[in-house]
Amino acid sequence: MSLLQHFRLRALTAGLGGLLLLLGGLLPAAGAAAAQPEWRYTLRPGDTLIGLAQRYLARPADWPRVQQLNRIDDPYRLLPGSALRIPLAWLRHKPAPASVLALSGEVRVTLPDQNERALRPDDLLPAGSVLTTAASSSVSLRFADGSQLLLRPQARLVLDTVSVTAGGGMVDTRLRLQQGRVEIGANPRRAPGSRLQVITPSAVAAVRGTQFRVEADTAISRSETLEGAVGLSAAGRQVKLAAGQGSVAQAGQPPRPPVALLPAPDLHDTPVRIDSLPLRFNVPTLPGASGWLAQVLTDTAEPVVVLEQSRADPAFSFADVPDGRYLLRVRAIDALGLQGRDAEHSIELDARPFAPLLTAPGARVRNTMPTLQWSAVVGVQRYRVMLARDAAFQTVLLNQSTTRTSITPDAPLAAGTVYWRVASIEGDDQGPFSPVQPLTYDPLPGAPEINSAAPRFADQTLTLTLPPPPAGLHYELVLARDAERRDVVWQGSSPQGEMRAAPVKPETLYLAARLVEADGTAGPYATRVIEAPPRFRWELLLLALPLLAL
Repeated sequence: MSLLQHFRLRALTAGLGGLLLLLGGLLPAAGAAAAQPEWRYTLRPGDTLIGLAQRYLARPADWPRVQQLNRIDDPYRLLPGSALRIPLAWLRHKPAPASVLALSGEVRVTLPDQNERALRPDDLLPAGSVLTTAASSSVSLRFADGSQLLLRPQARLVLDTVSVTAGGGMVDTRLRLQQGRVEIGANPRRAPGSRLQVITPSAVAAVRGTQFRVEADTAISRSETLEGAVGLSAAGRQVKLAAGQGSVAQAGQPPRPPVALLPAPDLHDTPVRIDSLPLRFNVPTLPGASGWLAQVLTDTAEPVVVLEQSRADPAFSFADVPDGRYLLRVRAIDALGLQGRDAEHSIELDARPFAPLLTAPGARVRNTMPTLQWSAVVGVQRYRVMLARDAAFQTVLLNQSTTRTSITPDAPLAAGTVYWRVASIEGDDQGPFSPVQPLTYDPLPGAPEINSAAPRFADQTLTLTLPPPPAGLHYELVLARDAERRDVVWQGSSPQGEMRAAPVKPETLYLAARLVEADGTAGPYATRVIEAPPRFRWELLLLALPLLAL
């Protein structure tokens, strides 16, 4: 700057200073301006108020207002390193649209021109955009200062202000959450001067650098701080929520005093690898928890919420999840509806191709070589079948690949329990095995021993006593005139082995006996011949009487 320009500037400054004194009543007082949101600029060597005004103010001629607000005597003697306060409303604004980081499910956007359509992954969202998420849907946004926002399912968010001010030195983000929930990581780089506000129907949450959540409906707002601090304002009152605290504000009432958030649940017992669907896991209960929330997110640099579920009990089940690596995120919910700290657990899901359903022969067989059967799986060409003596498949009896949906073991089974399972094979990819199915081979009752029983004929009644049957079995008995049991004389059953058949004429008969279980399962028949007793002849007795008299 030349010496002549310097003196002209000093003269202009003096004239403007006198004008400021005359119009002092028309300018905002320092105290009033201080109540407004401000940007604090750190002065550097060579800075002047006029130069800063030309660079940052919406109206560069307003630099005397900055001088008055900061009580600067000489606008040419600025102290490097000191802070210069400038109300946000005085700064020049430049649009800074929000970008879509991740998108899941059905998300609609209404643009400032009232054009309503499905949100696209490459969209840049200007101020005035309205986002609406459907059930099981979410969207993640990034703002100019690196702040990130996750809009949860069934929510509605308006982007009131998304701009950069002060030559890019400050980001101003103001959002209206009309319903639903948002999760925000604000100003991660801790850029000085940036501002983020979430306005709900009943409260305002304002932050400068933190992680927090906000929930809104027409009657109540909830805010939970995970890192940093949040100022929650409602009905002319404000509470400060430090990390690990939350508060509730009902419409027309000031916020409740802060309360501690519930701690993160324990997920240590949740498996790391899961090979079946539905994806199920249980969470240990927590004192004070009245509800639970679980999210399944992609395990990526920018996680996307794939599925979300809220329950009154901590038992979760997600039905259709593609194979891959995921992040489980679980939190407890207290009686006020405040959601606690997150527990996160990485899992790998490998459930495809799906295992078939084992259909036959059931848990118990009487055949020494039963046929194993299972359902067909669409798109699968082969199956891996394993049969073992133990449930851990350490002693394998059968390990075979087949294109059919049934197989019969090559060797007879020994009495007792074996275990079997089947996996689908699609190309070179073998999926997880089906749940292990126990299979008990229980041999049929053997043919009973009936030859040692002595039959007795008397008064047209045949009686005999067989050995007592094994526990749980009884005899089934048939008397017939032929070995094939076509001409039946008598039939019955005996639980103890005692047989009493009547009326039965003394003649040669065939006795067939078999052992039968309580459910009617019967073993093979054992058959024996029962000879008729010799006839008693009176004429022979008369001839023998003289001999008896001697």
